[in-house]
Amino acid sequence: MEVTRYSSIPAFYADVESFLLNQEDRAGIMLGNSLRFKDKVWEEEKPFLATVKKGGEIMLAAMLIPPYALLLLEKEEAEGVAAVPHLVQYLIREDFAIHKIMSPKAVGKAFSEEWTKAHSLEEKVLMDLRLYTLQSVIQQAARPGKLRKATQADLTFLPQWILEMTEETNQLMTFDEAEEYARARLENEFLFIWEEDGRPVSMAAKTRPNIKGVSVNLVYTPRDLRGRGYASALVASLSDLLLQEGFEFCTLYTDLANPTSNKIYQNIGYQPVCDYVELKFDQKRTESPA
Repeated sequence: MEVTRYSSIPAFYADVESFLLNQEDRAGIMLGNSLRFKDKVWEEEKPFLATVKKGGEIMLAAMLIPPYALLLLEKEEAEGVAAVPHLVQYLIREDFAIHKIMSPKAVGKAFSEEWTKAHSLEEKVLMDLRLYTLQSVIQQAARPGKLRKATQADLTFLPQWILEMTEETNQLMTFDEAEEYARARLENEFLFIWEEDGRPVSMAAKTRPNIKGVSVNLVYTPRDLRGRGYASALVASLSDLLLQEGFEFCTLYTDLANPTSNKIYQNIGYQPVCDYVELKFDQKRTESPA
């Protein structure tokens, strides 16, 4: 197998387009980044973009958009796992520092084993995730209330909700970062609220509108409002709206540590596709002397 490196996202995408589109649900993040950043001018650290090929055919694709995690995506699980050592050896030769990865689970664990061994690091699991896809909503909103787009007036509470959500998912932000995140998604009209009796009770976002599919993320209900079906009603209504906009399918990721969310999404019509893992690499802890 051989590693091919790309100097720009357009060059990378030209080579991986079919590879990504043939598995658009699994490739949503890598595809979304390719489309989102294709015209960006990189003034400082540039993205790392590579494929591992066998007989000219892509077995594994890798993308690191600073400062995010390294994304990995395979064609077939066994071939992807077999390609991992070639990628790791290349990264070592080029003296790359990899701190986090997000990947389908088998390939991610294979990368972690190679990387931690080579650098005397230890693996920390940030999230065990399951990717779901939906082509039609089978259970509509069962609660009173309505879906609406978020507005500027909602900035009185949205940054705090985003801050609380990122604390729960180990993706920490400052309040200022959460406020900037909310403002950017308001500008794109990507943020949505479930409102009952004029009161906002849950939020979610549209994200990564790709070629055929779109994703739902940022699903959050404040703790004191949980267990009432707000998130289920919101995700069902938002998913239906996105399909009506012309997308062929919706995707979302769930935390496998949260069985409730996995159950409610399946009740709506989301079907499991594959498991993902988000990993961080830390220095090995040493025992303190007695």
